[in-house]
Amino acid sequence: MSNNLFIDTDIILDVVLVHEEFIENSRAIFKQFENEEAVLFTSPSIIINAQYTGQRLISKEKCRRTIKYLLDYFIILEADISIIKKAYESKFDDIEDAVQYYTAAKDDRIEYFITRNIKDFKTAENHLPVITPLQFLKSIKSN
Repeated sequence: MSNNLFIDTDIILDVVLVHEEFIENSRAIFKQFENEEAVLFTSPSIIINAQYTGQRLISKEKCRRTIKYLLDYFIILEADISIIKKAYESKFDDIEDAVQYYTAAKDDRIEYFITRNIKDFKTAENHLPVITPLQFLKSIKSN
């Protein structure tokens, strides 16, 4: 049975930038896809944010090449005007986080929103669980 996961920018950046502290768990999320144990979703703005941030920390070419490779792992979800309005009406401090959350939450297939930045999602409704890669990996081990 596959899990449907919405992947936030920081998880992509862990892989692109090889963040020592987080790479193992973030890579394991992508391994779930490779093993056909998960379907990964994200949004265009997450891809763009990962490119923008990543190319400031490693070469533009390496960042571009790695993200281009990872694109094959994802189903891309779009935000529409209703999502953007909901984000502006929400209690989120960061509108970009709100847009990502509501983009994921609107799609009934998504089971988890995966991010290391869970503190910024504390105001999210409990409709869609927001968890770290480690929390997700522990949850599937216990099942």
